[in-house]
Amino acid sequence: MEIFPAGQKFTSYSVVTLRAVPHPGYVFERWSGEIDVISDATQNPVTFVIGDTPDNTRDITANFTRSDARCTVSVFATPSAGGSVILEPSQPEEGYLINETVLVRGVANQGYAFSRWLGALMGPDNPRSILVNEDKSITALFNPTVSVYCSPPGGGSVSLQPESAGGYGVGTEVTLTATPAKGYRFAGWEGDASGSARSVIIIVNEAKTVTARFAQESGSRWWLWVVIGTAGLLGALILIRLVHARINNRYQDEVYEPEQ
Repeated sequence: MEIFPAGQKFTSYSVVTLRAVPHPGYVFERWSGEIDVISDATQNPVTFVIGDTPDNTRDITANFTRSDARCTVSVFATPSAGGSVILEPSQPEEGYLINETVLVRGVANQGYAFSRWLGALMGPDNPRSILVNEDKSITALFNPTVSVYCSPPGGGSVSLQPESAGGYGVGTEVTLTATPAKGYRFAGWEGDASGSARSVIIIVNEAKTVTARFAQESGSRWWLWVVIGTAGLLGALILIRLVHARINNRYQDEVYEPEQ
């Protein structure tokens, strides 16, 4: 049983809330004891004023009964390709014991991100716990994402506007802008975007994959041409010296013939 506010000394004017928390396989039946201030002994939780009692206390008991009732948890993923929902512990064929606590986890597939819960669970927190006190229906909503790559990896970068770690609602327009690194130029888009403009808009109606292609600037190869030119010049000089040396040798052979 839970008492609110907890850890507080009460007076005759204190407002108190009691909540009975049954274990799995049990159900709350009624309150008993000094319950003259409680209008409906079967209500849970219940709020009342302490009233005039010795030492401003009341002796109240929460009564539970054993139950064989079973409850099921139905789970769905939207879109179905976006991911799946896992229940921990796994749901038995006959369902869970009534008032069992179950952990619900949304697992996104590649190209999607978990967004939020709908149905018996609400909000973006993942995973979540749920008390199975009746049949429940839960839907996990997944948003498509935009995966971006650069080719080559060091050729530049791509920014997305708006940015979103949780994916995008279907129909969202996203602007992609490619920024080449030093010594590179933007060469075009591949995948779910096309064209040669550095900025492009795509509509996210499903998971998208985009690659920005970059190419090296021709000027970045100047050093290669210098090396090639230098090597060629050195080779030509060496060849000239070899030819010159050969001519000199032949000339000397002709001029300085030995006497007979």
